[in-house]
Amino acid sequence: MRAIGLFIKALLLLAIAMLGAMFALDNKQSLSVEFVIFSGPEMSLGLWLIMFLMTGAILGIVASGLIISSYRRKLTRLKKGINKV
Repeated sequence: MRAIGLFIKALLLLAIAMLGAMFALDNKQSLSVEFVIFSGPEMSLGLWLIMFLMTGAILGIVASGLIISSYRRKLTRLKKGINKV
């Protein structure tokens, strides 16, 4: 049963990657994004959008991981306090 779930997840991931690649290839307009300090290289619009999406996803995972780890530490402390009583 676990193998079927992994297979479905892999297929879903592959479909999303293919959709992203098609999106990047379809948006061929070149543009350069200007940040506060520097100007980015000139790349296609689709590539910029996918890069910003991936950056946001990674930052979201890191932020939620930090919150989860703090809750786990609190839970561990509370469990130790209950075991003392």
